[in-house]
Amino acid sequence: MAFAPRGAAHNRSMHDELDLARKQLESLKELFARHSGEADARALRWLMSLCRGAGIDDEYCRSKLATVEELGAEMFTHGGHRRFSAELLRQRILDALELFESRLYSLGLLRHARPAAASSSIARFEIHPV
Repeated sequence: MAFAPRGAAHNRSMHDELDLARKQLESLKELFARHSGEADARALRWLMSLCRGAGIDDEYCRSKLATVEELGAEMFTHGGHRRFSAELLRQRILDALELFESRLYSLGLLRHARPAAASSSIARFEIHPV
């Protein structure tokens, strides 16, 4: 069995987390794109499962998913008896998902930039005989 350099396992798990979060994002977008906005217990269960599922360990991402869950719950539980229209809720949800997607993009860039930055910042010394 070959041993990976220190940090390689972390990079691999971060890559897996980002992939899972992107799939989570696409499923959420599809849910809100296809749903009429009426009360729907099945859609609510799916929403909660997606928002609470194992995703990326990032506070900002978790806050956006919490917003999506809260607004989606409002949409799927109250039907026509809600404070805001389904379209307003849907727009706010899509806005939160867009911010979530932007954060995932930034995290992906950071993940790719760190190994390059780490290798270029290492000081190299040559020892010359005196």
